[in-house]
Amino acid sequence: MNSVPAVAADEFERLPNRYRIMRLSYLGLTAFVTLAIGVWVACNPVKSEEGIPTIVWIAGGVACAFLIIWGVEEILGFQKRGFLLRELDITYRSGFWKHQETTVPFSRIQHSEIVQGPLARIFGICTLKLFTAGSSGANLRIPGMDKLEAERMRKYIDERTAIR
Repeated sequence: MNSVPAVAADEFERLPNRYRIMRLSYLGLTAFVTLAIGVWVACNPVKSEEGIPTIVWIAGGVACAFLIIWGVEEILGFQKRGFLLRELDITYRSGFWKHQETTVPFSRIQHSEIVQGPLARIFGICTLKLFTAGSSGANLRIPGMDKLEAERMRKYIDERTAIR
């Protein structure tokens, strides 16, 4: 059995900064809407004589905690995101809170697709999905890739899987 070479952390290709801007835009929009709802609740005359109900304070605290955790993941976790294309496999890593590294050998890949939603089109990025035998969904998703890089990588992977 062949041994798989170790993956070095410095070999990973980073995702484009446009993807970071898009993700931070989602975070900013969510924070803005959450803040607007909080201000509306605080200023709305539906509060009782005792003030704002405790459940509203708890919901606001949970929302703030969620936004902080999400913000730390986006800001500090983005540096961890990246992919590594080697001769026999592809690896994607991500996560600040939960580190994840997935490697898929080309011999297991059945097909691939490139997905690009409307906002991703504006930012010029896409998601490369790789499907392996016996799975119901994509076994590896690499979001935030440059469109041309994803097409080049897909062609490379298709050539490698056709050799089998």
